[in-house]
Amino acid sequence: MSRILLISPSFFGYRQRVSEELNRQGYDVECVDDRPHEDVTFKSLAKISYKLVDASIDQYATFIAKKVAEGHFNQVIYLGGMSFCWTRKQFERIRNASDARFTAYLWDSIANCQRFATSMDMFDRVLSFEPKDCAAYGLELRPLFYSGAYRGLPLEPEDGFEWDACFIGSVHQPSKFHSVLDISRSLKNRGLRVFTWFYMPSRSVAHLRCLTDPVYRGVDFRFDSLSTAEVANVYRRSKCIIDSPQEGQFGLTMRTLETVGARRKLITANQDVANYDFHDGGDVLIWQNESSLTDSFFSKPYQPLAEEIYESYSIAEFVRTLLDVNHVYHGYARKENR
Repeated sequence: MSRILLISPSFFGYRQRVSEELNRQGYDVECVDDRPHEDVTFKSLAKISYKLVDASIDQYATFIAKKVAEGHFNQVIYLGGMSFCWTRKQFERIRNASDARFTAYLWDSIANCQRFATSMDMFDRVLSFEPKDCAAYGLELRPLFYSGAYRGLPLEPEDGFEWDACFIGSVHQPSKFHSVLDISRSLKNRGLRVFTWFYMPSRSVAHLRCLTDPVYRGVDFRFDSLSTAEVANVYRRSKCIIDSPQEGQFGLTMRTLETVGARRKLITANQDVANYDFHDGGDVLIWQNESSLTDSFFSKPYQPLAEEIYESYSIAEFVRTLLDVNHVYHGYARKENR
């Protein structure tokens, strides 16, 4: 059985889902974090500069290199981005510990990664969710995925939709929150029913945002995250899902792919969505301002896409693309090239 070392942060369960799918496809997987610590102190210092915690990072590089050397892994897969903490010299230790194939997948733009770019050439293959990085650095585009919890939702619940639109997600990044709040309030002003779960990683972050940005004031924030099953249940009862990317990023969020899998309409502030194959069905509204919204968007029923489009964004296809250099994603094309 082929052995894989999966190096990735554990947040939001992404690593766990990928690991489980790798197991399902017949691989023996071992998971490790991509940073030595996940406590608040380490994260706070690392956000300022990884140089402040380099002693701990250096020790961790030695630990990972030993694991790679002794683990008899056929492949080492890195999933992440801004949490990649090693200097080039530190990562060389890890890379030179084995002749395993090294693959990286980035779910952050390179501009938001302090250290990954200096080690990028040491990977045999690098994939990214970000189209502009793929064009600039010659990387392979591969959007994220949706898990099976979303694929089985009915097109419409038997008792009808409880919500016209919903948003569930983190909002500590200001430009993203501004867009989501603008969309949510505009829909409510039209008399539409909107469910929101504005997640904040901590009360201190929420307090800081309220002090520095008046848009955050008076908003009901949540400090506990919903499970996948709970999110899927809200999606089941919602006609449409609201989304906005992080500032400076155009790659598809996990929320966008969950919307595809759940067969729900999408309102997004991400202009680049127009270049993806699922956009052409007419159930995606690209938000610029309140005039973007038409009454027919909510009144017309959702039109299912071709089955191969749904399959291409599944976690099973995501994993196959990571493992096989010949398994390539084909769902993106700039409009001017179509």
